[in-house]
Amino acid sequence: MGIWTVAGEISFIILIVFFVSFAVFSLLEREKKAFQRSLFFLLLLICINYLLFFIPLSLKNWIFGSVFIVIATAFVILVFSPSPKRKTEIVGEQKQIDERDIIFARFDYREGSEIFKEYYKQNTIYKKIDDEIRKLPDILSSPHVKKSPLFFSLANAEFDFLEAQLTNVKGVKGSERIELSLHKNTKVIKNVMRYLGSDICGICELDKSYLYSNVGRGPEQYGEKIENNDKYAVVFAVEMDYEMIRTSPKSPVIVETAKKYVETAKISIIAANFIRRLGYSSRAHIAGSNYQAMLVPLAWKAGLGELGRMGILVTKKFGPRVRLGLVTTDLPLIVDKPENFGVQDFCAKCQKCARNCPAQAITYDEKVKENGVLKWVINREECYRFWRKVGTDCATCVFVCPYSKPDNLFHNLIRKVISKSSIVQSSAVFADDLFYGRNPQNKKSPLDL
Repeated sequence: MGIWTVAGEISFIILIVFFVSFAVFSLLEREKKAFQRSLFFLLLLICINYLLFFIPLSLKNWIFGSVFIVIATAFVILVFSPSPKRKTEIVGEQKQIDERDIIFARFDYREGSEIFKEYYKQNTIYKKIDDEIRKLPDILSSPHVKKSPLFFSLANAEFDFLEAQLTNVKGVKGSERIELSLHKNTKVIKNVMRYLGSDICGICELDKSYLYSNVGRGPEQYGEKIENNDKYAVVFAVEMDYEMIRTSPKSPVIVETAKKYVETAKISIIAANFIRRLGYSSRAHIAGSNYQAMLVPLAWKAGLGELGRMGILVTKKFGPRVRLGLVTTDLPLIVDKPENFGVQDFCAKCQKCARNCPAQAITYDEKVKENGVLKWVINREECYRFWRKVGTDCATCVFVCPYSKPDNLFHNLIRKVISKSSIVQSSAVFADDLFYGRNPQNKKSPLDL
């Protein structure tokens, strides 16, 4: 057996091992299409490899050598191709956003109330479209509950629990301050966050432009100016269950969303209380209308991920399949830095979230400047309109995103490689469509209700 035959056979073995791994992981993940197609390529490679052993030795060396050269060349090109270079760009002044203007606050205003009248008198730009959307039943309201009473009732129970936590976000700091080094403070906080249940945690300075300017909802006084003098933001994320997200946009999705909001609230409330007991100011920021800050830009600044085409954070380990939490504090800490792992380049190529968005609220266009940031801007009103149509927070974009695949050895290897090579990114976009489908179909919920 010639050296070229040996080299070619090794190339076949590497490809066969890859597709065996792919098939096994796809089977475990209940990805029927990916399993079938990976199995097809696996059997094809085995058959070709087997048949090549029946050809004359001279021809065998030539063919196996060609296979080795092609695969080796492809490997070199992939490894040494240019790395993704685009980063999240701050291109101008960033001004504080008034929470009263965000879509969730606007739909908290009760029709006919003084707040409702005052707001739309001053903001006529939103009146027409908001009135149209209000004609649809609210998320988790009775018309939706009737369609899936068990799941929607569970989600409502989770949100009721969350609402009961809104007044637990702050308190009086301890009278005696425990003084530790910067390094020790940082290590303690990250360890505590991990122990309490966070999957990712980062720290940044609390950029005041990412604080809301005025209260728009929650237990605080409507319109009250937000004052937060904390210096640091401790931002964290909890993973959302992949099997539940795959049911999007059906009712199990909002059950999972509410569950993770409860978890982030628990973590942030306990962590903030812990910090206050050390003698420092601290505030938890929780869903269910008691945020004082925008979590996505702070999470980017703290190194948790990058802003993707779909308008939310994409993390390295879980993609957009996370919920964020936040604690602000004046406890001295060491800050992390934003991390670039290729999301901007990948999202520019992929467009899968835009193609599969049932509301067509995600743009195919290039980035535009919004409040000093160059980014893809979604149509927030159309996104929310669809939420009210289905009664959930949809999450189709989260489900179809290639970065959302399960956190395991196989997918982590793919994530690692695509962060290093622009050519691999293009190949990964094609491969994701080939093996998982251009329009992935949702799956049945693992929660038997």
